[in-house]
Amino acid sequence: MESFASVLARQPEIDFTPRLSADHIAEFRERGFTAIERITSDEEIAWLGDLYDLLFGERTQPVPGGYFDLVRPYDSPGDDLQPQIIAPEVRFEELRRTAFWRNGKTVAAALLGVDASALRGWGHMILKPPRIGGSLPWHQDEGYWDPGFDYVALGCWMPLDPATVESGCMSFIPGSHRGEVRVHRHLDDDPTVHALVIDDIDASTAVPVPVAAGGAVFHHCRIVHSSGPNRSARVRRAYANEWQLEPAPRPTPASRPWIDAGKRAWEERGKPSHDKPSDG
Repeated sequence: MESFASVLARQPEIDFTPRLSADHIAEFRERGFTAIERITSDEEIAWLGDLYDLLFGERTQPVPGGYFDLVRPYDSPGDDLQPQIIAPEVRFEELRRTAFWRNGKTVAAALLGVDASALRGWGHMILKPPRIGGSLPWHQDEGYWDPGFDYVALGCWMPLDPATVESGCMSFIPGSHRGEVRVHRHLDDDPTVHALVIDDIDASTAVPVPVAAGGAVFHHCRIVHSSGPNRSARVRRAYANEWQLEPAPRPTPASRPWIDAGKRAWEERGKPSHDKPSDG
């Protein structure tokens, strides 16, 4: 297997400008999500795929506890159904020098209507193995975050392989970003399972968003979304970055008991607490 050093040494320099129209901006603000056809080049996708495969092959933890399965209890034995790696850019600064990172920040700023220099970002990678790759239940990204703050944020989600309905593309409930953070619970009512669930969702209104490798979906931090299981014969690899303004302290923290339970379960692993994104 190729080493991290050799993969990083051949990082391509990519000059790529994505196409973002007024229609994309209007769709994001009205529906809470939009997709662009391309955010980077085939060359960078291939390089990111090599690094991604090495990260998951080594079960890399860029931050303490930062490799785990989203839909099984933390650190439990068994096949990975939907493993996640948090903040790969913490270990590999090269990821902050990709066209994907750079263009994601630029597009995020346009969609949110803010200055790009004010945005901060972090990443995570989610893998759905062929045939057994698990689904991620309906949730809002902000449902995972510190309830002592208000957020202006969105996720930029890019598949490294075709994300189809069969392989587990993302689906959204249009307009749900205009509401509050809904009541969540941990999958199987087990706080040692990272994935959160919203129960009262009318899935008949959901819109699946298939995306080709190298395309990207941008979605508001409060949009209700999910992703299906990977029933295809090939892996579904996805790399996402979250972009947000500095969170604003709330006068009174919101009551979100599932976050308190999840934080206790995380800390019982002996890991430091941090914002733990989840995104399809």
